[in-house]
Amino acid sequence: MPSWFKLILEMLIFALAILLIYNGIKYFILDKLKVKVNKWVVLAIAFVFLVVPSFLGVDPKNPLWVYGPSGIFIILFLWFIDLSGWNKRKTADSTSTSTYYKKGNKKDIKIKPKAKPNRVKNKKD
Repeated sequence: MPSWFKLILEMLIFALAILLIYNGIKYFILDKLKVKVNKWVVLAIAFVFLVVPSFLGVDPKNPLWVYGPSGIFIILFLWFIDLSGWNKRKTADSTSTSTYYKKGNKKDIKIKPKAKPNRVKNKKD
């Protein structure tokens, strides 16, 4: 197996594992937090995990030191994106300027006939 294929396979497995871990953490832990977390603190901690291992001079042969801080950085950065609201999908309620939608709930629409005053005047018996 060529070395480039092995490298791409490792990166895909790492990305898939990080996304699965983040979704599990988000579902079981982050969504249930009662404390309001500042998004900038999360971003600062993420960049600490990105920069500090390069200053420590970690052993590149140890996969724990190679993948660990990178994985923690990615998880914290994804949490920052969630806290910032960048990943919110546009819904019909948020993009609509119609008065029939109010904060996700449909307003009751009552159709009333329009008054036509000329009908009475022009009616010939």
